[in-house]
Amino acid sequence: MSLTERKIKYLEPGKGRQIIWDNGGFGVQVTPDGEKSFVLEYKFSEMTKLITLGTYPKMSLDTARQQALKAMEMVMKGKDPEEKGIPEPETSEDESPASQTPTFDQIREKATEKLDQFKGKASEQLDKIKSSDALDKFKEKATAKLDEIKQRVEKKVTHPHAEEKPGGKVILLDKKARVAKEKSKPKKEKAKAPAKKEEPKTLKDSFGYTLNKNELKTLWSGLENSDMPPANQLALKLMIVTGQRYQEVLPARWADFDLVSKWWTIPADFTKNGKKHKVPLTNLASDLLRKIKELSGMSGVLFPIPGGATPIESKTLSEGLLRAQVRFGLKLFTLQDLQDSVVCQMLDSGVTESTLYKLLNEDEPTVFGQEGGKVKDSDMRKALEKIEKLLPKSY
Repeated sequence: MSLTERKIKYLEPGKGRQIIWDNGGFGVQVTPDGEKSFVLEYKFSEMTKLITLGTYPKMSLDTARQQALKAMEMVMKGKDPEEKGIPEPETSEDESPASQTPTFDQIREKATEKLDQFKGKASEQLDKIKSSDALDKFKEKATAKLDEIKQRVEKKVTHPHAEEKPGGKVILLDKKARVAKEKSKPKKEKAKAPAKKEEPKTLKDSFGYTLNKNELKTLWSGLENSDMPPANQLALKLMIVTGQRYQEVLPARWADFDLVSKWWTIPADFTKNGKKHKVPLTNLASDLLRKIKELSGMSGVLFPIPGGATPIESKTLSEGLLRAQVRFGLKLFTLQDLQDSVVCQMLDSGVTESTLYKLLNEDEPTVFGQEGGKVKDSDMRKALEKIEKLLPKSY
C-alpha cells in the first residue's frame, strides 16, 4: 500500500495495534485508541528492530519519509538509529518544506548575480596583469633561458681520448679494447628456468563474496517481508533451489518443464556454453513452480513483466535484491554471488566438484583427471536435496 496524507487521515483504528506498510520497512502504526505514528523496521546486528519516527499529524508524511531515509543511511554506515538517534528534520513544525524551497526565478536571479560578480572580478584581474610589467619580465627570463639552452646544444664537447668514427658515433679509446675483448669471448647460454607447474583450479577460485549458511536462511525467510513483487521473490528462490544462473532462470519457459518426471530442460540458446542442459527438480522446487504458475497464469514464461508476456529484466531483480540486503542488514552481493553461495554450500556438504560441474553445465578442467560422464543424474538430484534440507520449507 502506497501511503498518502489522505489515506493516513482516514485510517480507522482496530481491536489491536496495526501497522500499514508503505515500502522498505516504513509504515504507519494505528493503536486501538486512534493514535497514529510513523514507524520504521530495520535489521541491525542480526536483530530486527522497530522505532517510532514521530506522531501524526504533528509530523507530516514527507518529513517522516526523510527521517526514515536518514535512519537507513545510518544503518548502512554501521550506526544504530535507536542508540545514536536520528538527526532532527531540517524544517520546523510550523514551517513547511515548500516555504523554504526557492522558486525557479529566485534560483535564476541568484545565479545571474553570482555570474556578474565573477565577471567583474575576472576583468579586474585581467586589467592588473595588463598594466603591470610582470609579463614583460617573464618574457625576458624565458628568452634568456632559451638562449642558454641553445648555446649548450651547439657547443660540441669531445673527450680528449676519444675518436670519431665515420658514422659520427664517438667511442672512447680506453673502452674500445674492452668492447673487442667482450666480443671475442664465447657467449654463455642462459639457463632456462624450470617451467612452473600450473596448480589445479577449483570452483571456489572464481568465487567473490559468498553468503554463509545463516545468511542464506535469512535471505530466504526475509524475502516475503521485502518490497519485491512476489514473482521476483520466487525467481530468486528458484535460483537457489536449482543452482542455476539468473540468465537461465529469468527467461525460463513452461514448455521446458516436466513437473511429472521432475526435470527442467534448458535449451542451448539460454545456456552459457551453448549446450542443452537438464536440471533435476527437488520437491521444494516443484512446490515453488506450482506457486509461480498461479502468478504467471496463461503466460508462456515463468516470470512475465506485469501486464505483459516478456520476462522481467535482471536489472529490476538486482535493484530489488539490493534493497532487501539493506533491509536485512546483509553485506552487499550480486546475483552471481548468490549462485556462487549455493554452490559453496553444496561443496561444504560433501558434493564432489565433478557433480557440480555437470549440474552447472560447465566443462570440467582436465587437471582433475575425471570425466563428467561418470556423474549420474541421481548425484545431481542428491546435491540439490542438500540445499533443500538447509532451507526453510516456507515459500
